[in-house]
Amino acid sequence: MISKVQKDTILTLLSKGAIVFINLAIVVCITQFWGVEGKGYQAIFLVNLGFISIVTDIFTNSSIAYYVRKVGASKLYAQACLWTFICSSCGVLICYFIPNTPFLIFLLISSFLTGYLTFHNALYIGMQKIKYYNIITILQPLFLLIFILLLYKTKQSTYYDYFYAYIFSLIIVILISQFFTKQTVGKIKFQLDFSVTKQSFNYGLKNELSNFFQLIIKRLSYYFILFYLSESSLGIFSVAVAISESILPITRSISVVQYSKIIKEGNTKNARKGVVSSSFFSIALSFFCITVILLLPNSIFTYIFTDACSNLKQIVLLISPGALCISFSNIYGHYFSAIGKMNILVFRSVVGAILTLILLIIFIPMWGINGACIISSFVHFICAAIMVGYFIKIKNEDKLILE
Repeated sequence: MISKVQKDTILTLLSKGAIVFINLAIVVCITQFWGVEGKGYQAIFLVNLGFISIVTDIFTNSSIAYYVRKVGASKLYAQACLWTFICSSCGVLICYFIPNTPFLIFLLISSFLTGYLTFHNALYIGMQKIKYYNIITILQPLFLLIFILLLYKTKQSTYYDYFYAYIFSLIIVILISQFFTKQTVGKIKFQLDFSVTKQSFNYGLKNELSNFFQLIIKRLSYYFILFYLSESSLGIFSVAVAISESILPITRSISVVQYSKIIKEGNTKNARKGVVSSSFFSIALSFFCITVILLLPNSIFTYIFTDACSNLKQIVLLISPGALCISFSNIYGHYFSAIGKMNILVFRSVVGAILTLILLIIFIPMWGINGACIISSFVHFICAAIMVGYFIKIKNEDKLILE
């Protein structure tokens, strides 16, 4: 008999697998339609959006999942909406003063809609409505792909069509999520409770502070490549990142279900056993997937992503060890988040971010894209080692208490 956790994990894996193929199809469409330069513009847009979303997520992501059962959705909804509006506006204003950051109106609309959608997804996780979460996370990239194809058929299509498609897809999925949310928690009222706001902020800040530094580890290299090289070089690098990170939905699927389970049941011995087994299952499956990708002949990469990506396989090979480290350590990261050990996540991420910044300054001018790949893999290995070390420490401390 399959348990609910196993069923949720399997369904989430299947949904994330579908998302992998959809996202790769989007990458292929962008490179085929608008070249690697267009892919570079899309990449920097998503990085800027990612940094804004990290700040927005303080009130729209983990804090929602953690507190929705404790205080209800209405008291979380008002603060999430207000915070999303403030962060979207301020984030775009900051991006205005950063070189090579066009498309500000698209960034403003997308950041607000993304924050609003994140609120609904976090609510489903907190209420253990994994089915709704899976549906929404599949539909957004699916609609994005559909709109890209439709807009490309219009006359004089440019990479601006990607941004229109992105906004259209968010609007459609948000409308669907409104129905799911009503089915999950009923009608949501606009209520502000400053005690809840304070608790949510403290929890969300610690968690998203970790994610902010994690994003620096993953994406700071984009700005360096754009500054020292070109939009086309960034486009090629971002394609390699997309391919190597196509394995990450595996660990996200497993960790989301584990996170939801631990929030409900607490930091039990069985929960820790589940974390260990899940981490090894995640890295084994991820290793298999990345091996299959790397066994493909180089001609397939150039056929799919154009001749401009002739060295793509080499870049994927250099960056994939880092993706494997993420697939392993993410399980532990969600465990620490679920038990409220945010300081560990922050420490891990700060160490990784400092290492990333120092190494990028030294090696990107010398080694270019290859340097960015090697730095990424090295830093993610260090971060994974920190996660495992703290997990073993907590496990041993709990064992001593029981004895």
